[in-house]
Amino acid sequence: MKHFFSLLLALLILCVSLYGCTRSTTPPEGGEGDPPDPPAKGKVVFCGDFRVSGAEALLLEDALTEAGIPMGGADAAKVIYVGEDENASATARENATAREAHYNDFSIVCDGTSLSLYGGSTYATEQAIVFLIDNFAKDGAITMENDLVRTITPDLKNITVAGRPLSEVTVVYEEDSCLGIAANMAHLLSVACGHEIPYAKEASGPVIRLAAKSTTSELFFSYDYEWAADGDGLTLTAKSRAALSFAAQDFAFALSDGAVYAAGKSGTASCATRYVGASDTELFKYCGMWQASDGANTAAMDSYWNVAYVEIDFTGGAIVVNFSAPTNYVYSIDGGEYSAPQSATEQAVIFAGGMGKHTLRIRNLNSRSEHLHFAGVTVSEATVLSRTADRAHYIQFVGDSISDGNSFARRIGEQLGWDYSVTACAGIALEDNYGWWYVNNGYKNGAYEEGSMAEMIRDNFGVKTIGMESAFFKLGLPENYMTEPERSLYATRYYDEAGTLDCDFASGNTPDIVFIFLGTNDQLREEKDPERFVTSYVNFVGRILNTYGSDTQICMMNALTHSVPPEQNDEGHQLYTIIRQAAYAVMDKYLENVVFIDRDEITTWGVEIGSDNVHPTEAGQVTLTEKIGEYLTDLYG
Repeated sequence: MKHFFSLLLALLILCVSLYGCTRSTTPPEGGEGDPPDPPAKGKVVFCGDFRVSGAEALLLEDALTEAGIPMGGADAAKVIYVGEDENASATARENATAREAHYNDFSIVCDGTSLSLYGGSTYATEQAIVFLIDNFAKDGAITMENDLVRTITPDLKNITVAGRPLSEVTVVYEEDSCLGIAANMAHLLSVACGHEIPYAKEASGPVIRLAAKSTTSELFFSYDYEWAADGDGLTLTAKSRAALSFAAQDFAFALSDGAVYAAGKSGTASCATRYVGASDTELFKYCGMWQASDGANTAAMDSYWNVAYVEIDFTGGAIVVNFSAPTNYVYSIDGGEYSAPQSATEQAVIFAGGMGKHTLRIRNLNSRSEHLHFAGVTVSEATVLSRTADRAHYIQFVGDSISDGNSFARRIGEQLGWDYSVTACAGIALEDNYGWWYVNNGYKNGAYEEGSMAEMIRDNFGVKTIGMESAFFKLGLPENYMTEPERSLYATRYYDEAGTLDCDFASGNTPDIVFIFLGTNDQLREEKDPERFVTSYVNFVGRILNTYGSDTQICMMNALTHSVPPEQNDEGHQLYTIIRQAAYAVMDKYLENVVFIDRDEITTWGVEIGSDNVHPTEAGQVTLTEKIGEYLTDLYG
């Protein structure tokens, strides 16, 4: 990179011409190519009294050193920001955002006390730095006008492929799985040359042909490709879709920079990429229950429970997601709609639909049995990765079947735009030994099946059923779908004193709100102990606060309107009465942390309940989403 700047600065390049392609930039005010006027009233001078900050600060520091422009110390009041920076002025960020989608565009903004440089890519940021030094550096100073915004868009001309103008080219893909790669490359070329570049499965005339020839064993971290130009155009052949995606992006940028591929020429190359493992929890943002994998890839992270996701911000048009084991998932880009369910064995290429900065979310399929086996990402060397910003709140929903599946819990998280996760299980109670969730089907009609897991756990651990007071702090539950010996091993580890299945809570983001909707399955049983339930609820909330921190807010909710069979409405044992007693006991101990949605609020919502008098209908779930969402918004903002 230093050689790049040394060459540019030494030659004072303002216009780049490569193989017949000219790149022009808008000259500064004051004449064609003339340096700016000396410092005058209304201008800001940066000379020895400024510091450099931002994601690309080192690039500018190297360039300033090469140019002989002095910098101040770490306490200097004036700042030049390069790239993304939380402290950059609002004006600078606003002006930069609109141009970030264009790879070759950059902005230089001065708000009176600071200077900000933004580019749609690392390349564009480099161009901004060169333009700044070449056009605004004078006598060892950098001079900028107040509130000046400089936007530069290269004017690319005469781009050819095998002697044919780029405007005549169609991007062609051989396999349907490469459609996204073709669309991304066509978009990049369209931005570069100012013409709409089409893409299709077949086309006549000059083409850029994309082909991926892969086997599963070649997919992981293989980014070699071949290129060949002939009279019909250019062909890129890569070992994998991942390699092809980066090769297509590299060639789009090369063409944008004026490279010419002459007919009869060919070559081989390997995309310059880097791999970032999932264990970098400072970079990747994890929501939900996550734990470092105990499999072969120790850099991987595995998700647990109902809803969990990982997010990362990246620049560029494509990103490769790596998995340590077969995984089903959905993804979204920039907060948009989720994709259809996807499946991957080792890698998946995800396209952002354009250059600039994007946010990727990978989420499990909203089921306890669907784990994400996330092993990190692979990106091109030019890609900038950064942690996705936390949203206004992170809420974790804890509950039973009413909160499970496609329930209000998942919908509220998406609707409010908060970070969220769901820890729920059909039939589960708050307390162990209560509720309807047995470790498997080995307990029926009040009797244990001989040799079943249920019998084994009862005999060895003295527990008939698992409640949320234990399960919340574990990596899921011993599931019915498990087979022997996996079931027995998992159950043994579940209750092992060594805590081999305890969640360490160290990898995921920490929620600031925990929404608890439990108790129905504790009380809809013949065996009830209201006092024990109250004590268990208080202890459960206490463990959550000890785990997440004393500032965590707890929102508890009573049972739904019709969730009590008539024969169980006797005084003192009414479901909602016992839950209310527990909530009051929790509030007595943790007054500053706890709110409670009681029946006087719930009964006004008009939640439609199904024929079992327990579970909401689809319309009821919609109502819960709306009403609880409004309640949370009013309460927490």
